[in-house]
Amino acid sequence: MDPVWYTCVIFCLSELPPLVAIFTLDGETKTKDITRNNPPGIPSHVRPAPGPDGNPKGSTQFFGSSNSYIEFPNNGKLDTRRSITILAWIYHNGRSGPIFNYDRRGFGVHLWMVGPRVLFVRFVKRSRGRTSSVATYSTKPRYRAWNYIGATYDYNTGVATLWLDSKPVARQSIGRFELATNYPIRMGARIGDKRAFRGRISCLQVYSIALNAKQIRGARKRCFKKCKFLYFFVSF
Repeated sequence: MDPVWYTCVIFCLSELPPLVAIFTLDGETKTKDITRNNPPGIPSHVRPAPGPDGNPKGSTQFFGSSNSYIEFPNNGKLDTRRSITILAWIYHNGRSGPIFNYDRRGFGVHLWMVGPRVLFVRFVKRSRGRTSSVATYSTKPRYRAWNYIGATYDYNTGVATLWLDSKPVARQSIGRFELATNYPIRMGARIGDKRAFRGRISCLQVYSIALNAKQIRGARKRCFKKCKFLYFFVSF
């Protein structure tokens, strides 16, 4: 990675609460967590693709098959336990599949596309108890286009929210409980499941708190290289 770009990323992240992880998923850092909290993801049959910022290698392409995925080891630092925020840029051109699924075979906390334009999240209890899901059945992501999406669960309020372009588009009170985030993670495909994500994913971010609208908006361009100009400006 370009040292100037790396410094820029760290600078830009400093304005947000501490990250659990940020996987830019671009051609430079690939599956590395640039916060250095977690080991790199293990890729299978994926490749660099154009990103939401115009970078020709600014995302990772998934092919909608069971062998096209990234597996992220969980050494405990991806285990947020209570509150969580998951943010990403996605370009979906398939039917359904996991964006971020805790547990390779089963279902911990999971954020999916369950239709061409239906974003879905379920915040599973640590005891594996099911909870009410939240999905974008009214305001939907665009198909075959970039979308900035997010999912939050606030332990203090018991509220789960889906976000689209930094705006809350679906919300549900699901109660207070500890989260099933203590498993390895699969992006793109889950073992034993025929459903698989087809499209591109970029800038996957995980926080251990439920970010608010202003913070989610502020994280929107965290992986964009245009940020380096902000870095130079402040440095001088």
